[in-house]
Amino acid sequence: MRIFFIHDPVKERNNEVFIYVHIPKTGGQTLGKILDEQFQITEILKYKQPQTMEGLLSGASKEKASKVGCYVEHLENYLQQTPGGDVNINCIYGHMHFGMHRYLTKPYTYFTVLRDPIDRVVSHYYYFLGKGHFKKETTFEEFITTPKFFNFQTRYLAGGVPDLEAAKANMDSNFPIVGITEMFDETLFLMKKHFCWHNIVYTKKNVTAKRPSKEQISQEMMDLIVQHNEMDIQLYQYARNALEEKIKALDPKSMEELQAYKQQQQQNSI
Repeated sequence: MRIFFIHDPVKERNNEVFIYVHIPKTGGQTLGKILDEQFQITEILKYKQPQTMEGLLSGASKEKASKVGCYVEHLENYLQQTPGGDVNINCIYGHMHFGMHRYLTKPYTYFTVLRDPIDRVVSHYYYFLGKGHFKKETTFEEFITTPKFFNFQTRYLAGGVPDLEAAKANMDSNFPIVGITEMFDETLFLMKKHFCWHNIVYTKKNVTAKRPSKEQISQEMMDLIVQHNEMDIQLYQYARNALEEKIKALDPKSMEELQAYKQQQQQNSI
């Protein structure tokens, strides 16, 4: 295992580790960019394949490289084998299932974002297709009916298994905010208030191009997605209801701030 840092002075922070469970195709790269603005680079562990320093610097500008952060191949191994390895770490994020807290010595809090399951499956397939990630030709139907892709979001929140009740229990006890991709502005606003973040202005990252809309998917394929993702559909609605309740509970001043933020984001996207 290799670990690489691009150094930046570590500022004083509280003793809590923020753990972002990035479920693929839920707006995670956009949220990751926002996280990079909240922490010093040496405070972040990004759960990704490691790269050499030469590769990082040759493939990115100095400004971009300053936000590359720390990459580890097997984060749990690093934390287990390095006593006090999380002492200066205040944020961990990447494509990892719930459970990373088991390797920490510090207090922690989780957050994540869920997406409409049908739309997420469509986006996931066409992202793979566009990036050439399939080892062999794979049809949309084959992708939908591949067991490892069933109830993908539930698996992430349940710790790697398709267990709806475990996912809900983990969400209720460890995730003060579970965001919704279709309510991304509201999600970011609530996270900013709860986690005391600063700048949350964003532009969308890693948007899947050349994919059909949800409305263009045949009823047969829609039925297949629903059939194999019933847990995700229930979990998504559970999380969306919880988020909507948090929004309703905002005081009048906060509601005005939310509307102003949404208007700002609309202007930025024009």
